[in-house]
Amino acid sequence: MSRHTQILAKWLPNLAEYETLFKEYRDLQSNIECLINRCNLLLQKFNMRHTTRMNYLIDENEFQASDIEDLSVTIETMTEKFESIFKQLDMKDLHPLTLAKFANNRKSLWNGKLKLQFLIQDIIQEICSLYLIYGDSLFILAIRISLAFNKLYNLDKKYELKSDISICNNGCPCIMFPMRKFSVTRLLQIVALNRAELCCHKLIDCLLDTYKSYQQDDDDGSDSSSLEIYMTLTKHMTPHQSYERLDEPGIEISEKNENGFANLEELIFHEERRVIGVLQIILKNAPEMLGTDGVRRCKNTGIVKLNTKAQNKALEYYEQILWGEVSNYLEHVILWWASSPLAARLPHSSQHLREWIMQFIPTADIPPVILSALASLADALGVHVTSTSWDQNFRKALVASKVACHPDTGRLFSDVLQELVTLCNQCETTPDWIMGAALNELPLVEQIPVLHRLDHSIHTTRLWSINESKKMANVWNVRGFFKVTQGDIADCMKQLNDMRLADHTLEIEKGGLDVHVQVCALMRAKLVSEVKENMQKLKETPQQCVEGLASVCRTICLANLKMIFPKPSYWKQTVIEGISEKPCDFVEKYLNQILVPVLEATEDYDIANMILTLLCESWLDHIYTNKIKFSEQGACQLLCDFAYVTIWLSNCLVVSETMRTKLLKNEILKRCEGVGRLLLRCPGEKIKMADKHKRKASVAAEVSDAEKSQLMPAEMYVPNQEQWLALRATRKTLFPAPVCCSKYETFK
Repeated sequence: MSRHTQILAKWLPNLAEYETLFKEYRDLQSNIECLINRCNLLLQKFNMRHTTRMNYLIDENEFQASDIEDLSVTIETMTEKFESIFKQLDMKDLHPLTLAKFANNRKSLWNGKLKLQFLIQDIIQEICSLYLIYGDSLFILAIRISLAFNKLYNLDKKYELKSDISICNNGCPCIMFPMRKFSVTRLLQIVALNRAELCCHKLIDCLLDTYKSYQQDDDDGSDSSSLEIYMTLTKHMTPHQSYERLDEPGIEISEKNENGFANLEELIFHEERRVIGVLQIILKNAPEMLGTDGVRRCKNTGIVKLNTKAQNKALEYYEQILWGEVSNYLEHVILWWASSPLAARLPHSSQHLREWIMQFIPTADIPPVILSALASLADALGVHVTSTSWDQNFRKALVASKVACHPDTGRLFSDVLQELVTLCNQCETTPDWIMGAALNELPLVEQIPVLHRLDHSIHTTRLWSINESKKMANVWNVRGFFKVTQGDIADCMKQLNDMRLADHTLEIEKGGLDVHVQVCALMRAKLVSEVKENMQKLKETPQQCVEGLASVCRTICLANLKMIFPKPSYWKQTVIEGISEKPCDFVEKYLNQILVPVLEATEDYDIANMILTLLCESWLDHIYTNKIKFSEQGACQLLCDFAYVTIWLSNCLVVSETMRTKLLKNEILKRCEGVGRLLLRCPGEKIKMADKHKRKASVAAEVSDAEKSQLMPAEMYVPNQEQWLALRATRKTLFPAPVCCSKYETFK
């Protein structure tokens, strides 16, 4: 040994006296690795059992329970070694280097112990699930391993082993959860979670039996086809043979109860007896897990018994966990897990089942623990119906809307709104069919997605109607235009007017609601305001579409006049054959192209009057814009053409009498007549009013407004008379008139 080594050795602590401890530490480390491998191998067997979907009725000899028993003994022995070594490594007042070595060993053992604890935790959960098949012996082993696990867990606090970071392997998600001791409630929770699926199937059997008797007792002649649907849907839901243990000590289960419970009370009573059996096993093998308040000793016999209060609390806890998990299973089993799932059928099947459950809940004597599960199932079915029915109907409407002039698009959008309004109204009542109930009694969670879809559907319907009406108007398909604006939109508004949305503003402002209810109520209020705003916009859409129709009508009228109106030279002729005897050919063609389709498509006299007004105004605008000059004969022909409009309306067969009366009173006809008469007047000629005596007689007789309007000459309906007078053509002559006389040139 060199001199420097000898100098350093004098300052190092002597570890020979701890060699035995270090040897035990190394042996324990080796045993930990071996035990971890055994646990992993056992968990692999468990996983293989799940993946291969082994039959529930496995013979007990085929399962090596001795392996689990040997493992439990090894874990108990290992726990004692852990405590022994941690106690020795917890010595104080040692050399700093010795303390550092001890701390390193403690940390290494703690990591191994933490890995082992996570594996033991998984094994206990698997054993508790096997207990439902193989009997009490496995559950006793689970209790023994749980006690060993709790001892390992207590070492952290006893020797201050717990680290700030309790993760030894970040590749396993399950170890991200905090470690917890195995108590009675945790064991009951594991049992409840493993019992949930089977109880779910049994609950479905009970519902089917109840539904069958409900249909048989119903004398209103209702269709029973829904029963056949549900029986078909659920005949493969219940396992072919239950894995209940018929040899469970202290519990006698009849074959009838085993295969199918007659009512819900028997199902609950069966689970209560199971919990009592579990508590008795724990009392017999590990009474310390129940605590001092959970047991009581009989004064006369000295026998330890369960405390009634603790037993009731355990039963209540087990039922909450069990039926809460059953409610999660119910939705998946009924909708998705069957060989012929309800989700694969039309949405009305789910809606029918939901409606029956909503009727069944307030009328039947249902235990409170199952009531929440059925209510959760009804809510889940409602959400499913909302999404699937809306997807189906809205998809049909969108596909139809992409087809030009599809006749059923409006009806499909109306069906979408009708379905959503029905679902929304159902959410406005409680299971007891009480309208205007408090917010905490209403299915707000179910109503919110309905309102979301309703808001979107109304908005989409409005956009479709606007775009479709524009397409119809541009090609002057007024029949299709009025089908959309007066038919489809009216049908949609009829469905929306049936919606019942209660105002809960005062209740929200008052406060005192749960946080969840408060958030849902505020979301509902916001959606309701958006729905009402879109409803108002949809209600105003027809007027908006009519305004667009008016704009298109003016353009189409001017385009038609551009093509069919006679050339300006025609109106300057001094001699026109057949003058004032018949109208020009373009007049009837003009009326047939523009006005007839409107009169055939609608009985709305306001719109018909608007189109008539636009037709005549476009006629006048075409004349004035192109500065067409009129001779006396041309003006007479124009006046005859204008007069033919009135004659045409009087003789038109497609016009009803009420409509004809309204149209003939349109002032635009007077204006057109006034333009024709202005073009026939001499410059400076005064417009003569009606005879005074006739006027007095009319006033005395209190004539109607329509008759009074006839007293005013037609020229007075023309607002820009001077501009129209400028369109009179000057008379051609060989000798031009003097300048001083030119202003008196007139027609003769």
